[in-house]
Amino acid sequence: MSTQDPFLNTYGERPLTLVRGSGRRVLDDQGRWYLDAICGIAVNALGHEHPRILAAIAEQSGKLLHTSNLYHVPVQRELAQALVALYDAGGVFLCNSGAEANESALKLARKYHYKRGAPRAEILVAEHAFHGRTLAMVTLTGRDKYQEGYHPLPPGVRVVPDDQMASEISEATCAVFLEPVRGEGGCLPFPDLQGVRDACDAHGALLVYDEIQCGLGRTGTLRVQPEPDIRALAKALGGGLPLGAMVAAPHLADVFGPGDHGSTFGGNPVACAAGLAFLQVLAEEGLEQRCTELGALLRERLEALGVPVVGQGLMLAAQVEASAPLIQHMREVSGVLVCPAGPNAVRFLPAFNSTEAEIHEMADALGAALLAARAATSGR
Repeated sequence: MSTQDPFLNTYGERPLTLVRGSGRRVLDDQGRWYLDAICGIAVNALGHEHPRILAAIAEQSGKLLHTSNLYHVPVQRELAQALVALYDAGGVFLCNSGAEANESALKLARKYHYKRGAPRAEILVAEHAFHGRTLAMVTLTGRDKYQEGYHPLPPGVRVVPDDQMASEISEATCAVFLEPVRGEGGCLPFPDLQGVRDACDAHGALLVYDEIQCGLGRTGTLRVQPEPDIRALAKALGGGLPLGAMVAAPHLADVFGPGDHGSTFGGNPVACAAGLAFLQVLAEEGLEQRCTELGALLRERLEALGVPVVGQGLMLAAQVEASAPLIQHMREVSGVLVCPAGPNAVRFLPAFNSTEAEIHEMADALGAALLAARAATSGR
């Protein structure tokens, strides 16, 4: 049997082999448990092996795994209805990932202006954005490191500094894509959502919130204000399974017609069952407020270490000189898993149902890593 790595080298070296998760912890193949403060990059918002998620998956798996979208499936409709009610929306398109949700939003925005008899192509995006890995979403991400080698890119996209976004919106603008809090871009909140909303309204442009990483309560709110025209959701939505959703406001409900868009696997019944269970737990246990409370505790602890902290709720980044050695120390010495948000930020994306003790454990791990880094520097 060949020992050659069967994967294309898209992820580089991966330091752990994980074989199980339980609660907020994961187990590697050497028998060591780690506190998971990444949550599969904001996916496992209820941790691992949550009983409601597992029960929903088991029940639906025993009924129906897949049908395509040629037919109705009850659980798929239930999830769509729950999202419509949650956001007072006009309709939902279910898909498999965040990038697909953003692609759906882009198509809906372009189709909206086309059907009004005045096509618009221009898409404005913010600096430090990240909207996905498809070719169109790499274009919207607007950063060289994600675009190198993939030119020519689709036209019509402009990257605009935060403080100029509202003033750059014009009659030529189709839509503005914004992450209310940027994930890969360093957990930076966008500073003037209201100004952009007002400018979009003044010029007839659509406002799209990419809430793939920051949405569904992680930042302490389910409905970011002001309201957008379109929301792109994914990550936490599936309770650990691949699931995305593009949620459109009522005035966009009749833009798409049959054949305008589609997905073979979009709205997979098992993923929808997990997603519906997640939304139910989120509401029943008040986890939106819990994210605010735990986020305040984590911010307080991190700031006490003497590092600047940005972000909202349970989406925080400690700004440091170099994140890689700190992340390695936290993993290898303290057994806490975090991830970078660029080369100079350590990102925390804990589960919504984390305990206070686990929040302290995360902060203590960064504190120990900072002490080790300072000792190594002073010893040189």
